Amino acid sequence: MNTLKIGALIGATLCITAGAASAQDAGDTSASLGLTTFGPSYESAYQIDQNWRVRGVVMGGITYSGEEEDNGNTFEVDANLGAFAAIADYYPTDYGWRVSGGLLINFTGFDSTSTASASNGFEIDGTEYNSGSVTLDGNFKNKISPVITTGYDYRFGGNWLLSGEVGAIYTGGVDVVATGSTTVLQDAIDASADYKKARDDASDLTFYPYVSLSVGYTF
Repeated sequence: MNTLKIGALIGATLCITAGAASAQDAGDTSASLGLTTFGPSYESAYQIDQNWRVRGVVMGGITYSGEEEDNGNTFEVDANLGAFAAIADYYPTDYGWRVSGGLLINFTGFDSTSTASASNGFEIDGTEYNSGSVTLDGNFKNKISPVITTGYDYRFGGNWLLSGEVGAIYTGGVDVVATGSTTVLQDAIDASADYKKARDDASDLTFYPYVSLSVGYTF
């Protein structure tokens, strides 16, 4: 009998502790810093009521410009990683688990240019070219994409918040466009089986993973 009472007391205590650790009040605002699959992030959120919250997430701001080499060819590469998301969170229970959905504006993309010369040409489907250049651009097909996630918020130390989240972004695929500086190069690109396969493979990448881990403070 005493064992049952102690077990019930422990269970009730754990439930109360978990509820206190994850409870949120209408009107709460929070600011968080973290890491996502789009790079570092800053997040601001507002608790509408016990079950609903809205937030905005700014991600990325990472750019890269430089030279890369592949199979003897030199590429001038410019790339940027970044996005902005507006998300609504729904908490179906009194605990920190949530399901979320929203829209993401993508700022991620890349372009690379390779210039051929007599001493360093490039090959398209077995034919070597020693002049001209080819530029390759890649971007999500959807500039604005729906995003669906699930996550958990753990509240500790009073107002501190630790959050984790996983989900997917529907990108519509990735557009890869190759442009030649001359008509001869463009005709060779358009007829290239390798280019067609690469473009089709990129187009099939319709989902991009979304993963986030952040630490924040509630006001």
